[in-house]
Amino acid sequence: MNIITRYILSDLLKSFFLAFAAMSVLLIIIGLVQSAIENSLPFEPTARLVPFVSVEMSRFTIPMTFLLAVTTFFARMSGNNEVIALKSLGIAPRTYLYPVMFLGVIMSLASVWLNEQAVTWGRAGAAAVIYNATEDILLNKLRTTHQFVSPNGEVTIKVRGVENRRLISPTISLKNKSTFVEAKYAVLKINFLEDKLTVVLNQPKVSSEDNVGYIGEEYIAELPLSTIVKKESGDKRASDIGLDEIPKKLAECNSVYESGQRSMAAQRTFSAGIGSVYHWNNAGYYKIMSEQKKQIERLYAERQRRWATGFSCLFFVFLGAPMAIWMKKADTFSSFFACFCPILLVYYPLLMYGMQGAKNGTLPAASVWIANICIALAALWFWRRIHRY
Repeated sequence: MNIITRYILSDLLKSFFLAFAAMSVLLIIIGLVQSAIENSLPFEPTARLVPFVSVEMSRFTIPMTFLLAVTTFFARMSGNNEVIALKSLGIAPRTYLYPVMFLGVIMSLASVWLNEQAVTWGRAGAAAVIYNATEDILLNKLRTTHQFVSPNGEVTIKVRGVENRRLISPTISLKNKSTFVEAKYAVLKINFLEDKLTVVLNQPKVSSEDNVGYIGEEYIAELPLSTIVKKESGDKRASDIGLDEIPKKLAECNSVYESGQRSMAAQRTFSAGIGSVYHWNNAGYYKIMSEQKKQIERLYAERQRRWATGFSCLFFVFLGAPMAIWMKKADTFSSFFACFCPILLVYYPLLMYGMQGAKNGTLPAASVWIANICIALAALWFWRRIHRY
């Protein structure tokens, strides 16, 4: 059995790493191109995104490539009558499937860990790269479209062209100050420590609601960097919080929610004492409590989702391996697609349904495991079929 186990695991891992490398390269290229297009990134910042995009994509590639490796290997093994040969020696399929299940547990734990790294390290690192490349992004947009509008619409920059990082005939309009600045050329400088964008304009003409006039040979405009680039708010979404941070965040949300309940109870007691129906309800307390309740539900759902999606590797293998043996087809990709199509049409819709219900509070947080349970029930039928004779 040690020889059979080594044979199965070695061939299985070879197929997995080959498929994982090929699919990872493809998805990384797609992710880099998408980020470069969305953020107008030049080549150098895009190249720095590679490790962060790799972690983000690997959590999606591991379940699918492991399923591909398992189904193709056992389909080939069954199609070549190796399963029948092992049965003739008195070796039941479960004997050599258990090590594969154990490998599925290891892959699942790795997937959970990569999911955590993608949230805590990957997304933060990618955001930092994009933020530090603000000047290049701004110049790239001005070079290609000759116009830049800040995310909040407060600042609009138009140019005739860009030469060697210098803006030709720039015009800057500030919506909140009703100010319009024209110049012969300008140079951008970003100070990340002071969170400022400095624009040095040559031969400027400044216009406002009150007056129009020239201001010397040079004019320096300083703008908060937050008006140019959209920074993440201090309140993170549940999907951006690490598993180790979720208990602390839950305690904070529960504390605010309970404080709101106590304040509401005190107000209603006071209103009942003075006989005032007007002060019975407070929309402010309701809003705070509703927001905290939603955040609490999402945090509970997110914690379950991380483990459920991570352990999809184990459940995919639990279904894919016996299905490939049962089909007895040497055509390896037929077994993979026969397993992948139900997963695509059933597993992911059920996962989204359970996740959405858990986030809204209409279903318990454990509902995100519904999809995995359905996969396990279908897998049990195939396990019984391959062990029947």
